[in-house]
Amino acid sequence: MKLLFYILIFGFIVFLNLGLYLPSLLSVDEEDIGKNTNRLKKYKWFQELLSIEEYKQLIVHDKDVRRVIGKFNGKKIDKTFFQNRYRKKLQNTLQQKLNNNFA
Repeated sequence: MKLLFYILIFGFIVFLNLGLYLPSLLSVDEEDIGKNTNRLKKYKWFQELLSIEEYKQLIVHDKDVRRVIGKFNGKKIDKTFFQNRYRKKLQNTLQQKLNNNFA
């Protein structure tokens, strides 16, 4: 019975530590956003989005759009499959933001 209690306490401590540690791994900071933005600038589709003034303002200033960019996996940005996925995700987010602003 004592062993079960110790196992439960140990499991609870591990659970708490993971609960406190994982959010910091999943959070996005300006460094992530900047790195991903610079990598995306190499691609024509992203340059086309930046050439549209409304989109550019959202990419530069909107926290939700910037968070989406920051969440992109930097190692996968250069792969065609993920570029298409990220392009669609970013375009959908930008369009939703524009629709919400004008609605």
